[in-house]
Amino acid sequence: MKLSQTTLKSMVLALCAVFVVALAMPTPRLQAQDVKAACAKIDDLLEDGKVNEAKKVLDEAYATGSKDYEWTWRSSRIHILMGDMTSDAAKKEGFYYEARRLADEAVKMNGNGMMGYLRRAAASGKVALVKSVIGAADMVKASREDAQKAISLNNTTPQNLASAHYILGRMHLKLTETAKAKRMMVGLGWGNLEESLSNLKRANELRPDFVMIPLEYGKALAANNQFNEARQQLQRVAGLKNSEYGDDARKKEAAEVLASIQGK
Repeated sequence: MKLSQTTLKSMVLALCAVFVVALAMPTPRLQAQDVKAACAKIDDLLEDGKVNEAKKVLDEAYATGSKDYEWTWRSSRIHILMGDMTSDAAKKEGFYYEARRLADEAVKMNGNGMMGYLRRAAASGKVALVKSVIGAADMVKASREDAQKAISLNNTTPQNLASAHYILGRMHLKLTETAKAKRMMVGLGWGNLEESLSNLKRANELRPDFVMIPLEYGKALAANNQFNEARQQLQRVAGLKNSEYGDDARKKEAAEVLASIQGK
């Protein structure tokens, strides 16, 4: 049956109207249980060092919903790990800056949540390491402030509290590698070995099975001439389960530091 031009026009207009309504309809949001399940899967993948797989799950899980606090701070963490995984300095820095931007968004979404501050502290610290702590003094100061804020909030898990103390402890240890007089010129004179040891000891108490923590704690102990204690921490590293990208390299570093202090 041949349709008239008027009928065809009416049908086209009707179809267009349906299409417009469909576009205007809000995208269905993830249900709370789906968010929880997706986040648990992402966290498990990251603990197994499967960063790319975790990113895929994260992106797929939130493809049908707006980005929220849980997505944003996890995305920040993934961008840090992606930065760790690349050897290209420019790309590495780009990943760390994006991680910091995402963490900043997380803080804006939930100013009373620990994780936004923790992830921003980590990202700022990574940027500082790429640029050198003296060349990125503002990032070092920002990382310290955020780590302290995360510790003061302490409203997630002991593992995350350990990470905040680790960031502070490693930061102080890294600063001691530069003469204090030089650091004071850019407002970083506060870095000291005592604070490094205190924070890394606390991190180690909270999470003794996390490779990077006894590594840095052992290095801080060695720097303080506590060689027996340093050896105890560094010797433990080899037997720990890998739970973060780069743990194999950290185990190699622990062995090298251990060899360097033998006989002391």
